[in-house]
Amino acid sequence: MPFTLGSIAAPVLWGCLALTPLVNAHSKETLVRPTRYRTNAGFRNYTSDTQSPCFTLDPQTPLVTLDYGTEAAGFPYFEVESLSTPVQIEAKYSEPYTGLDEPFADGPFDFANGLSNTFRVETFNVTSTGRVKSFFIQGGQRWQNLKLLTDGSIRICDIGLRSENERTPVDRLPGFFESSNSLYNKIWALGARTVQQACIAAGAAPSTWEVTEDGVYLRGQQPAQSVQGASFDNYTLTFDTKIVRGGTGWKVAAGVGGYGAYFVLTSEYPSDSTFVNVNRTVVPPNTLAVGYGWNLVNQTSLTSGKVNYYPLPFDVKEDQWYHIATLINATGYGVVVNKTEVFVPLADLQTPAGTIGGSGSLTGGTWGFGPYQDQVALVKDVEVHAQNGTVLYQNPMTSDAVLEEYGVLPNTHSVCLDGAKRDRLVWSGDFFHTYRIVQASTYRNDFISGTLEYLMDRQADNSSVYEGLFSMSPQMGQSAKYTDIYSSFGLLDYQFFTLEAVAGYYKNSGDRAFLQKYWSKIEKGVEAVLRLIDEQTGLAVTDNIGAFFLGSSNGTAASALLAHTLSGMADLAIAVNATESAWSWSQSAQTIKQAVNQHLWNPALGIYGVDISTLDEQAIAGSAWAILSGIANATQAQSTIAALSSLRLGIGYKSSTSVANSSSTNLAPFLSGFLLEALFQASRNSADASTERATAISVLLDQLWAAMVTQDEYYTGTSWEYLYPDGRPGLDLYTSHAHPWGGAPTYVLSEYVLGVQSTSSGFKTWVFQPAILDVKVSWARGRVPTPRGPIQASWRLGGADKKSLQLQVCGPKETKGVVILPFAVESYTVDGKPTSSGRGTLEVAVAGGSCADIRVSLP
Repeated sequence: MPFTLGSIAAPVLWGCLALTPLVNAHSKETLVRPTRYRTNAGFRNYTSDTQSPCFTLDPQTPLVTLDYGTEAAGFPYFEVESLSTPVQIEAKYSEPYTGLDEPFADGPFDFANGLSNTFRVETFNVTSTGRVKSFFIQGGQRWQNLKLLTDGSIRICDIGLRSENERTPVDRLPGFFESSNSLYNKIWALGARTVQQACIAAGAAPSTWEVTEDGVYLRGQQPAQSVQGASFDNYTLTFDTKIVRGGTGWKVAAGVGGYGAYFVLTSEYPSDSTFVNVNRTVVPPNTLAVGYGWNLVNQTSLTSGKVNYYPLPFDVKEDQWYHIATLINATGYGVVVNKTEVFVPLADLQTPAGTIGGSGSLTGGTWGFGPYQDQVALVKDVEVHAQNGTVLYQNPMTSDAVLEEYGVLPNTHSVCLDGAKRDRLVWSGDFFHTYRIVQASTYRNDFISGTLEYLMDRQADNSSVYEGLFSMSPQMGQSAKYTDIYSSFGLLDYQFFTLEAVAGYYKNSGDRAFLQKYWSKIEKGVEAVLRLIDEQTGLAVTDNIGAFFLGSSNGTAASALLAHTLSGMADLAIAVNATESAWSWSQSAQTIKQAVNQHLWNPALGIYGVDISTLDEQAIAGSAWAILSGIANATQAQSTIAALSSLRLGIGYKSSTSVANSSSTNLAPFLSGFLLEALFQASRNSADASTERATAISVLLDQLWAAMVTQDEYYTGTSWEYLYPDGRPGLDLYTSHAHPWGGAPTYVLSEYVLGVQSTSSGFKTWVFQPAILDVKVSWARGRVPTPRGPIQASWRLGGADKKSLQLQVCGPKETKGVVILPFAVESYTVDGKPTSSGRGTLEVAVAGGSCADIRVSLP
């Protein structure tokens, strides 16, 4: 009988479930509740329906710890059923459990405003029953606790997060992977959950500023800076401010990203409005506290700079307007509060060794506003004067236009960030992994197109030294018209990744409208990176306008990546009939490939050198991209993989042989993701198994990524930013535990182990070619979403000697597929009919809208 999905026996496919394409509705706010909680005794289940349990906090039981099971994000809230008297509650949020033991939890995260809460600890004054909710988003955490700070008791009967982030179970996503290896299934799920939390729907992140007729109402948050003052120097900033609670904060001589001198003026701390947990060491009352950098306190794992304190000779009142002036000159900052002046010498500021603020100067740069933790203030009537008294800037701060000027607009695009909790920037390099994870799991193409639009709209103009380059890390909230002022172009290989994502998106989606809309920008972006080819060596160089994240100029990694990028761009040029560009870009790619083999291959060691001056050193990024770009032939690829043993360190591979073998060395899932794909690409195309490939694949999956799922105290169900060689999260508490750049196995397992890939735009043609030889999997099954419907596929090795193989696949209508095995087969049948005998490889066509059941006998 003809093969149908209904005839598939478990564990090959799912039957009826697999027949139904699963479509995600665009995000709407839902309530995300903990999975369990603990007060005095051990953890108890916390139901997620309207019958959620109640608990009481009182002096005998002042603390409740809440576990969301996996990474969750949103606006925290809790429902108060009763309270004996007004109370104060401190909330902490953390990705790893260990963060709850720290005074600042696993924060603060003051690298960017992020349209979220800078701080991971916040305090609530609860005066009545009903819902208590945070104004700020918490970008991501697994763990939370509430601590009663005052006498009295409070009964809480519901708690959680108001979230617009998707939380569809991974087995119900449009894309799915499952195999005989339960560990690999858990690893696949890491990336899927990560993009659910790190991708933010348009309109889901409101501004962190509120504009009123009395000025901007600012809650304790990383200051946001005006774009108007980026080129100002030695000016005087004046403004009026009213402290609503605790204090007010501002910056001068700062970069537009916020790095610079930070001033916090604290109130007298009246008892009726002051939280009992105010850190009076960091922010004493009636004091001007001045720090330098991002904020007064850096994240728990990072060293904070010196804070200078200048007590004021009067009580600073709350709910009273103060006129503040900050004068900048060559020796320091003169701060005048009403008529009292404090002088802050530049010599007293502690700046990181070898650096001066983001503006490049202690006396030049813009200004910004933002109070410290749990503080609230109003700011209005901002003026900036030159040294001769000329008014350079005036703003009453009562118009919504300030949101654009200060880079805190509500998010207008559906975008994917580098991390759920931090840095919350649209990093283009990270997006190379992110968009492919989305394609393999949630299939939210609105996030892919939205992120690409966000990047395409932020291209340096013709007057810039970065002409044609795309912003590599724009923040949510920033306006595209200020792209050149924000000047985020420094990592030049991230330009390659931006173009890679465009090519990959088109190949998967067939979105011709997007391609045509942005073709002129894409073309300009390609011409910009072509300028990075050195005329002497033919390799990629930085041209003194930035750096490569993957390695050095005239190096294997950046050069091989650029060759791969240009090949992809040539395919896009063909799609829009730009034949001249297609030929030119293709020729440039070939020239780079030849140059890499000519200048960077070390035949004595059998490796590609890091760069032309260090041919005796190997790096995982260079090794990976030499294989992925097709520069390495089969012999060179095998030799390169065999040499990876020199990079082994603990649970994974260090980035290069020059990196120290230290317990504090950070292992990089971002770079390891490229290597993982390169290993599987080599395996999928090989006729023979390889011990070296199998070993390297096992190191990455069974050790490096396994560490993300086997340690409950650090587990978030999402992929991490870095790891230490012993398997703990790298960078300590600073590490993002929901970083898509660490989620490559999600798409690698779907594209290579399951084995389904697009071979033309929009999956008009596709291939089912699983990598079976070098991986610890005896069967795999899954669904791959396409614009025309899902492709259902499975394979299974059978028999005690693994001498039989069953492959089953169903393709959507209007597509053509092919099933390929590169290794020798004895014979095979298609839908029960003998098709071939004798030794040879297998290639079977699958017509659109049909299925194929292939039974293979292996020699």
